[in-house]
Amino acid sequence: MGQIDLNFMPSVPVFDANVALGRRHDRPVTSETAAQALAEMARVGIDRAVVYSAHGAAFDARDGNDYLLDLLKDTSGLVPQFICNPAVDDLDRFVLETDKHQVKSVRMLPDMGGYPFRGWILGEWLEWLASEGMPLWLPASEFEPGEVHDTLRAHPKVDVVLSEVQYADVPWVFPMVKSLTNVHVEISRFVTPDGIPKLLKIVGPERVLFGSRFPDSSMAAQLYSLERSGVGDGVLKAICAGNLERILYQR
Repeated sequence: MGQIDLNFMPSVPVFDANVALGRRHDRPVTSETAAQALAEMARVGIDRAVVYSAHGAAFDARDGNDYLLDLLKDTSGLVPQFICNPAVDDLDRFVLETDKHQVKSVRMLPDMGGYPFRGWILGEWLEWLASEGMPLWLPASEFEPGEVHDTLRAHPKVDVVLSEVQYADVPWVFPMVKSLTNVHVEISRFVTPDGIPKLLKIVGPERVLFGSRFPDSSMAAQLYSLERSGVGDGVLKAICAGNLERILYQR
């Protein structure tokens, strides 16, 4: 039996790509506030995190984004991510809000929002994302893979992060990332024996991002697994922070 390090701390800087803030509508969570998230980050050795509004995901994107900004007042280390619903939101207003608050990434939830991921709905939004170098997060449970593949193939300059990819998604995720070089994989739910080395062989180290899915999942669990997966220090640095830093700030 392998040894378990109960005092584990990451050996490289960590920038978490997937954290939710605020109350959930369906059940209590262990962390609702920025202070609680920051305390857990300090406990497990995570330096920064991209955060979005749980309320915005489940109910109203605009209200959720405003609520997120309120939660982040007078904090550092938490990077806001806005949610949008292109089927009903006003693009011009959304652009102004992202500029005003220096938001660097966007999350779409087609299934919860009730819209197909097709160009006749998303075209102007994807063109804006490409022009601004603004990456797009798409949770893997939130769309039909064929729609996403065909639409993103027509917009190759948009960096896309497939968030919360699970082992059950492998039959379509691996072919998609082979076909579309602008697609990245966030690994908060990618839990399988030797899963990380297999993913790296298919995707390459420059398109894999560490995320925790906190507070629905532990911040430290996947980080611990990643550090013990046998990847080299350079690859570990890229996955844990470098890749996310690049797609957010270095376009």
